[in-house]
Amino acid sequence: MDTTYSGSNAGSPLGSNLASNAAATAADAASRAHQALDTAVDRAAPAVNRMVDKAHATIDRVAQRAAPAAEAVQSALHKTTDSSARLLESCQTSIRAQPLTALAAAAAIGYLMGRMMR
Repeated sequence: MDTTYSGSNAGSPLGSNLASNAAATAADAASRAHQALDTAVDRAAPAVNRMVDKAHATIDRVAQRAAPAAEAVQSALHKTTDSSARLLESCQTSIRAQPLTALAAAAAIGYLMGRMMR
């Protein structure tokens, strides 16, 4: 009969039982962690879906309000461009009709602006 102590229970039935219990405990803990995660996801999903739906609705409202604003800006730009073109044409016509008067007016405006800048 061998009475030497090896210091390890790895080859004995006790060591095998401990390893089996540790593996079962780890597997059980992993299973519970997966279940807890699945439960958390199931509970969070409705709230996340509500937030996503609200975000989509907000984006839709912003887009609906932005379109008329963009059209108004575009319309104002066209009106300004048309007004500028008409003003330019009017000035050209006046200058061609009375070039000396236009030159005198430009000189007077230049003189007055020069005096104001001092």
